[in-house]
This record gives sequence, structure tokens and C-alpha cells, in this order.
Amino acid sequence: MKSLCQNINHSCHHSSLLHLDVIPVVAAGLGGLFGTMYLDSRYLLSRDFHQLKAGLLANLSIRLWELQDKTHYYFRFKEKAKANPDKLFVMFEGKGYTFRHIEKVDDSLLHCLRIASTRLLLFDPVYEKQVATILDACRELNVNLIAYGESTEENELPPLPFASTLTPSVLASYSDADTSEEPLKGVKPSDAAYLIYTSGTTGMPKAAISQHSRIGFGLVMYANVTGIQEGDRVYCVLPLYHSSGMIVASSVALYAGATIVLGRKFSARRFWNDCVDYKVDVFTYIGEFCRYLLSQPPHPEERNHKVKMVYGNGMRPDVWRRFQERFNIPKVCEFYAATEAPTTLFNVNTGELGAGAVGSRGIVFRTIRSEVQLIKIDPITEEPVRDKNGFCVKSNYDEQGELVVRMDEGSHVTFGGYYKNKGATQKKILRNVFKKGDAYFRSGDLLKMDKDGFYYFGDRVGDTFRWKSENVATTEVAQAIGVYPGIAEANVYGVTVPNHDGRAGMAALVLKEGVSLDFKELYQYLRQKLPKYAIPVFIRFVPAMDLTGTFKQQKVQFRNQGIDLTQIPESEPVYWLKGDTYVPFTLDDYAKIDVGKVKL
Repeated sequence: MKSLCQNINHSCHHSSLLHLDVIPVVAAGLGGLFGTMYLDSRYLLSRDFHQLKAGLLANLSIRLWELQDKTHYYFRFKEKAKANPDKLFVMFEGKGYTFRHIEKVDDSLLHCLRIASTRLLLFDPVYEKQVATILDACRELNVNLIAYGESTEENELPPLPFASTLTPSVLASYSDADTSEEPLKGVKPSDAAYLIYTSGTTGMPKAAISQHSRIGFGLVMYANVTGIQEGDRVYCVLPLYHSSGMIVASSVALYAGATIVLGRKFSARRFWNDCVDYKVDVFTYIGEFCRYLLSQPPHPEERNHKVKMVYGNGMRPDVWRRFQERFNIPKVCEFYAATEAPTTLFNVNTGELGAGAVGSRGIVFRTIRSEVQLIKIDPITEEPVRDKNGFCVKSNYDEQGELVVRMDEGSHVTFGGYYKNKGATQKKILRNVFKKGDAYFRSGDLLKMDKDGFYYFGDRVGDTFRWKSENVATTEVAQAIGVYPGIAEANVYGVTVPNHDGRAGMAALVLKEGVSLDFKELYQYLRQKLPKYAIPVFIRFVPAMDLTGTFKQQKVQFRNQGIDLTQIPESEPVYWLKGDTYVPFTLDDYAKIDVGKVKL
């Protein structure tokens, strides 16, 4: 017994010594772990590595495809079709289409198109009236018109008065055999791949030239940054005529080996049912898309889905966390890009850190890649501020500046200019920015970067306005108003006021159904959230917000109409700030302002 006790005591003593010896090791390990975590969060090391690796893979892929003489995007489709002919490629309105099926239909149609004139407008018969309005122009330009759409796929419809129609019998007369790939050989990364039109939020849309290298880089970069995997189902209700629908959603899904679930158009009522019914893993968004979902009443399926990530651009900071929490979305991948911009910023977000940012670039990334800069802009002239030597001035941390991108020779993502529009192309190029002879692309967007390397969208250059000798950012005001109870959506812009300098703030508001506002309470709320000069002087109530096809708010018409009540529909009442409340704005009020009897 004594021996047993001695052994136990010895064992306990030995064990205690072991534990004491391990403590410093464990402490050091934990210290190293927490230290690494701190450095990572402080300098965004893992985020930088993730993006730099994706960029490297994208560049290598483009080089390889060029060596193989397979630069054209068509070869990405052929590779997937050959490897997985019976894999589900597209889902649309309850029907599934494999690569084999799509390839067969696609090749028959391509054969028809290749034997026709190269000047061709292919349109859905449902747009007959719209096409009829441009017949004279089409004839003058020698453009051929062919009708092909959902209604002609299974029906022998007669030809339209001004266009032939592709029907089942017509298509059946052509062979299913593969057509020659020779026309696709010799395509260089720098060659134009397609024309994509700008959104037109600031005027008439412009046709931006996108090169094959831009498509290739985007496919690989987006697929690797977002982490979309083979087997995922990616839901897209964005228009395929826009790069967000065609490239960012559909083409990236193709490259990743995912299935594309297409919706004819966005429906907030059906959205979550579709996510559940089609077993969606990922969906894409743009502009005010997520705000509309958030403004809907609770839906029984809004948390019963298997969506693990959403990706896109334009999710407002005031929407971000509420959207994630309400709909149980683990990951948001926000990016900053533009139709013609030669760069992209990414923010892969799973929590509070960086929520609301459009991108992140830590110190490592900014050291290796310094092509993106933020420069100070004069809000009156909308031109860059230059120092005594004539060079642009960089913005400070947390200070808004226009994002400009150095136009590096040899880059796979370049600004290709606007098709047949040299004037607009030159306006986008800023020269002698930081040294003589350099050239930068002007984004027209105001962003700010914090000390951690997170970028936040501020405004369009033309949207920020000056009032009472202060700069007002419309997005900041819209975000403050947009979360006020009863307000579904806010669109803020500056308007000229007779006999006043600068532009006064005006907000077009959409109210939630059955809501009426207490204007005194609204003003008190705005006083707490905004500096006095930023509080809108005028409010206009509209039944619905005018949006582009990609969910971006239109400001041009609102701004042009201003406070001129003769230009504003009577069904859209205007109020103005008097004292500590808003009251109806009348024609008599406008007349007094016009002759200088009222000062704001």
C-alpha cells in the first residue's frame, strides 16, 4: 500500500511538472496565434494573399490560352461541354439544360448566323413594335433583321412584315455537326470581344469596348475570389445584356463548373421560393436589389434556403448587416467595378470587419500593386485638385477622392475606350497625374479608404454638390434617410435654386404602404444624423423609384426638374423645410424664390 501511494505521488508530481513545462509552450503558441490573427486583421494579410493569388491565376490562364490559341470565350464553353456533357448547365423556368443540349442548339443557331450577313440584329418577336421604330436606320446601315425567341422555338410562326423568323423547321434543315472553329483561331487577348453599354445613369449610354483578356481575367479572378465551386447553383435574375449578368454571374459560373439558374426578371415575391425550389447555393445582386428584398414583408422561405453566399456590387452599408442577419446569409462578396474600368476591388465579408466596404487592399497588396489611387476633386469644377507643380493630390485616409487607375501597358485588364466616340474616350483619361507623361483612367466615382485598407463608396463625382459652402455626399444623406421608419427608398440629389449659390439638397422618397410621416419627427431625426447643411431642403414623394435595368437609381431627370413644379407631376407632392418641419411647397412659394423674396 505504501509503495502504491508513493507511485501515485510520484506520478502526480511528474504530471504536474509536465503540465508546468507545457504551459509556456501553449502560451507561446496561443500568443503566436493571437498575434498572427491581430496582424491579419490589422493588415488584411489573408485577404491580400487571397486576391493576389487569384490575380496570378488569372494572368497565367490568359497566357496559357494565348499559347494554345484558345483565347476566345467559346473555348471555355467547349472545355466544360467536353468534360461534362450531361452535367446540368442552365436552369430556366422549371426546365434544365445540359451542356450537350445547349451545345446542340447553340451550334445549329451559330451555323445559321454564320451564313448570314455580318451585320445582323437578332431579336425576340415580342419586341416587334420597338424594332419597327428603327427600320429606316437599319435599312440605311444595311442591317439584317431576324426574329428568334421563346415563341418561335416550338411554333411555326409566320415571318414578320420586316424580318424573317427562325422556326423549328428552318433550324432542322441545318446539320447538328460541329461547325469549324477556324474563325475563332488567331484571336488575341487584346482583340475586342464585345461592346457593353454603360448604365446611362448620368446621360446617354456609351458603348464600351471589352477585350478578350478582360473576359478571361474576370472569369478566373471572380471564380477564385468568391470561391464558387463545381456543383454550386448560381441564381441570376440580372439582365444578360449587362456585364453583371453576362460575365460576373453566368460566365463565371460556367468557368467554375457551376449550374446557372436563370430568372426571367426579378420578383421579390417569388425570389425566396425560387431559391428553395432550385436549391440555390449562390445568388448575384446589384444596386438596390438587396434593399428591395429587405423592404418586403416576412416570407416563410426567407431563412429556409441553402444560400451560402451572395456576390455583386452596390449593397449599401445601411442594408448590409440587416440583410445578412434577416436572411441568414453567411458570406457577402461585394466588389467595386465599372463597365469600362481597368480594375476591380473585392471585399469577401463574413462578419462585422469590413461590412459595408466595396473592397479591401492591405499594405502588402498596395505595395505590390499601386495602380489604384484616390485623388482630391474640386466639387465645383469637378476637376482634380493639383499642387504647385501641376500634379494631382492624393486623398488622405477617410477622405473622399476620385478613384483613378494607372493605365499600365501589358495589363490584361485595360480601358479599351468607347466605340466610335473619341471625345468620350479622351475625357476618361487623365494625364500628368503624378509625373509627366503618365496616364490614369478616371472612374468618376468618389471613394474613401480607411487606415486598415477598406474602401467605401461615396458618390458619383457629378452627384456630390456644394451647399452653404460645404460639400454634400448624396449617398451619405440617402443612407441616413433610407433607414427612417416608413421610408422604403430615398434618392438624394442637388438642385439649383434661383438667386442662391450652389445646389440645395432634395430627396425623392418612396413610402412604405399605408405610412404617413410626422415631418417634425423626421426633421429631428435628420438633425441627429446629419450636419445641418446636409439635411434636404426639399422632399418629393414618388410612387416608385425610376431605376436602370441594373437596379441603379436615376438622378438625371429628378435633377433636371429640380424644384420647378411645372415640370413635376401633380401626383408627386413637394415639401420644403420651414423652421423645424416640412410643409407643402407651392407655385406661390416658387415664385417668391424666383424673384428673390425668399432666402434659404
